[in-house]
Amino acid sequence: MKSIPILLCFAGLASMAQAQVYTGATGLTIKSGTTFVFDGLNLTPSADLGVQNVTISRSATPAAAGSGATISRVYTISPALTFSGTAGIKYAAGELNGNQESTLSLVTGTSGNFTAFNSSTPGSAGTYYVSASGLNNTVLSGLSATSASVPLPIRYTDFAVAPGSGCTSLLSWNAYKATAANFTVERSQDGKRFEALASEVFQNEHHFTATDPAPLKDRSFYRLALQEPGAKVMYSGVVSINNPCLSPQTFIYPNPAGKEISIRFAAVPENPVYVDLLDISGKVVLSLHTLAQTSTLDLQSVAAGTYLLKIRNGANTEHIKLVKQ
Repeated sequence: MKSIPILLCFAGLASMAQAQVYTGATGLTIKSGTTFVFDGLNLTPSADLGVQNVTISRSATPAAAGSGATISRVYTISPALTFSGTAGIKYAAGELNGNQESTLSLVTGTSGNFTAFNSSTPGSAGTYYVSASGLNNTVLSGLSATSASVPLPIRYTDFAVAPGSGCTSLLSWNAYKATAANFTVERSQDGKRFEALASEVFQNEHHFTATDPAPLKDRSFYRLALQEPGAKVMYSGVVSINNPCLSPQTFIYPNPAGKEISIRFAAVPENPVYVDLLDISGKVVLSLHTLAQTSTLDLQSVAAGTYLLKIRNGANTEHIKLVKQ
C-alpha cells in the first residue's frame, strides 16, 4: 500500500509543462506487478525495480525509425533502465503521425536507431495503447511506437540521363528520406525488359548519381528500382538516351553561347519537338516547341552559367550540356 502515494505523486508530476520526472538521489522501488505510470508511459516490472537518479521525459516530436517515423510521443530515459516485465504507451489518435494503429510496434532506442519488440501488441481499435510483455533485462533508453508495415514513401524527382565523360551515360536524381542503398539502376534495350546495372550509386545529401560506363550500342533505357525495408519494390519512370559516342541527332551552336543559340536537327521533324532549358537544379528556365529543322533560342534573359538542354523528339530524348557566357 505504501507505493500508492508515490505513484499518485508521480502522476501529478506528469501534468507539468515539461512532461518530465526525476526520481532523485534516494530513488524509489517499483514493486513486482505494480504499474508505474508517467504521462502515458506504463512500466510493470516482473521483479522489484529500484530506480534512482533517473530522468524520464516526453517529447511530442516524432523521431526517425527505420525508413519511417514514430508516433508523436517519444520518451527518453536517462540513464537507461535495465527492465524486465511489461512496458506500454497510451497515446491519442492525433499522435499516430501517419502510422496505423492496428500494426503499431513498441520500439526502444534513440532517433534513427530504434529496435522493435517482436512481442508488441497493439490495443483494440480506438483504445490507443501499445505494449510489449515478457521483456527480460531489456535496456530502455527511449520508448516510442511505429508501424513497420507503413514506411514513409521515398520521394524522388528530376530523374534524368545525360552524356557523361567519354562515352558514358550519367544518371541523376533527387530524393528525400533516402540513402544510396534504397536505389538500384536498371537498364533495358527496348524499354520493356530491364536488368540491374552494376553501377554504384553516389549520394551528396539529397542528390544522387550513377554512371553507366558502357551504354548499349544504340539506345539505352533506364529506370530506378526503389526498395524500402518491408515494402515491395517500386519503379521510377523510364528515361533513355542514344549511345553518347554515336553521331548526335541534334546540333547546338555556338556552345558556349552568347545571346542566342541555333538548334539544328539531323532531319526535318515529323512531329513537334519540345526543347527545355534546365538549370542545375532541374528547373525549366526556357521552353521551345518547333517543327523546323533549324530554330533559334533567345538566351538574353538567361544568366551566365551551365545548363542542360532537354530535347524530346518523338520517342527520343536527348540531353545536351550548354554553357551560357
